[in-house]
Amino acid sequence: MSKTTTSTRTTNRLAPGPQQNLLLNTLFGSKEGGAIAWYMDLWRQYGDLVRVKMGPMVMHQIVHPDHVRHVLVENVDNYPKGFSHDKLRIALGNGLLTSGGQLWKYQRKLMQPTYTPKGVAQFADIMVDSADQMLARWRLLKGRETTLVVNQEMMRLAMSVISRSMFGIDISEDFRDAGQALMDILEFASARSTSFIDPPLYVPTPMNRRFKHALETIDTFLYGIIRERQHQGPGDDLLSLLMTARDEETGAVMDEKQLRDEVLITFFAGHETTAQLLTWTWYLLSKSPHVEEKLHAEVDTVLNGRKPTLDDMPSLVYTRQILDETLRLYSPVAITARDPLADDEIAGRLIPAGSMITITPFITHRHPEFWDNPEGFMPERFDPVEVKKRPRYAYYPFGAGPRICIGQHFALMEAVLVLAEVSQYYRLKLIPGLWVEPQFMGTLRPSRDVLMTLEERHA
Repeated sequence: MSKTTTSTRTTNRLAPGPQQNLLLNTLFGSKEGGAIAWYMDLWRQYGDLVRVKMGPMVMHQIVHPDHVRHVLVENVDNYPKGFSHDKLRIALGNGLLTSGGQLWKYQRKLMQPTYTPKGVAQFADIMVDSADQMLARWRLLKGRETTLVVNQEMMRLAMSVISRSMFGIDISEDFRDAGQALMDILEFASARSTSFIDPPLYVPTPMNRRFKHALETIDTFLYGIIRERQHQGPGDDLLSLLMTARDEETGAVMDEKQLRDEVLITFFAGHETTAQLLTWTWYLLSKSPHVEEKLHAEVDTVLNGRKPTLDDMPSLVYTRQILDETLRLYSPVAITARDPLADDEIAGRLIPAGSMITITPFITHRHPEFWDNPEGFMPERFDPVEVKKRPRYAYYPFGAGPRICIGQHFALMEAVLVLAEVSQYYRLKLIPGLWVEPQFMGTLRPSRDVLMTLEERHA
């Protein structure tokens, strides 16, 4: 067989995509709308499987539920979190989100019981109490300027919940240095996740200096709490559950470094992502009065003015559907990546080892083959009857397969309880004329501060 014939067959097996090397031409960072708009354009132009050459690297974008199932479920061992997650490891360590191989399997097995619905149930009261503390602050605004920066309010709330659940202390109020350090680390991780070329850490750029200082601050804080807890003995918080988790076969527990990495990852996943989910939820509700009315009718009927509890969760059906629909439109993890170990094939197209797979829930969740009126905010899509009509992997805001987000039960419980409690007392109204776009910076954030006014429901 001639080299020409072999080359032609190989070329025919390649997925469609731009012919030019995009690293030398158009980077998504220079496009209006950023990464999200860039990936959307690729999908609209080339379809559900796209091949892009970026300098020496080849990237494939997948969005179809069948392709997602193949990568995240059916052939998952061939698609680890490899070099595509190296930048996150610099910022967040080698915890469950970023680790791979045997270390990941060991850690997942060790931590899984902690994050089951039963395991996280004890933190429901903390979630409601943190929401009540926020409401108490809002009530003090009565008679004053009542415009809120809702994304900041939700970040403060989520930090309160995760720190109280993790350590039994509220770092959003009492440990401002640690809270600011965490924010600086998240900013560093977000910035690096959407850049191609980064200055080495030894280069004293302003961001590198802030990151190093933040890392020192957060390490002092985390190791201090871990060692104090080791000395005092376990309590009833998440840190204690992680410290006492033992391997069933060997009886081994996590060492200090692994505990530190897992705690930091939990802060990232349990703070940043939940805050963004709640922010987008208030934004969508403000633009959808008919959905908001149905929400108020449900919480008024189920709760009748009292605080929500864990036992109310099964009755807050529409409340949960609102959050599911928000996750469809604005899943905090809008883009993720995997790294094929061996050559593979998707839809008859070659996926070579050493390339990178980009998986884009943001697009899958808008695919018109599976979603009618894909840009519409319609919580009724998540009625069980409607869910059964769709392919399983048309919706995967927490990932899929063995690496599905371990914290999903914690996050959804928090979001349902907070939404139910707050919506009993207030409507949040978007400032007229304010337009917010989604912007991918490690998570899907609003492109600007979400400014909203408070309107008491029972004044």
